[in-house]
Amino acid sequence: MRLMGFAAAGLVAGAIALGAVAQQPASAASEPQRVTVTGEIIDSWCYLSEIMWAEGSAHHRCAVWCARGGVPVGILGEDEEVYILLKMENDPGVIGNKAVFRMQTNEVVVTGDLYERDSVKYLAVGEVVEDHGIVNYSHEDFDIQPGGL
Repeated sequence: MRLMGFAAAGLVAGAIALGAVAQQPASAASEPQRVTVTGEIIDSWCYLSEIMWAEGSAHHRCAVWCARGGVPVGILGEDEEVYILLKMENDPGVIGNKAVFRMQTNEVVVTGDLYERDSVKYLAVGEVVEDHGIVNYSHEDFDIQPGGL
């Protein structure tokens, strides 16, 4: 009888623990860290979906179109991490930001505040330290995307 009581208590405790775990919200955003990131400005849709060659000069036209259309812009860092841009320097937004359009597919060095939530990295750029222009000349291998020359 005592054994059944312990088993029942264990089941109740387990059910309570499972209920508590199941009701936990997504992980909270991290406190921002000041970082310097070097990498290529990308459009996140084409890069993450691998819908077409999404890096360098081959993808420049599409990257500008995507940014103008509201697709989130990111930086593909030298560390191969994708950083989704929240803001660019003094402009509170990235969507419709002409400076961002001009930098599509450029290699840049930026400083800013890094936030992370659910393994997604977000970057509020405080300063573009260097803009090296397009350094990944991929159009000779992959043509101009979309639609060729």
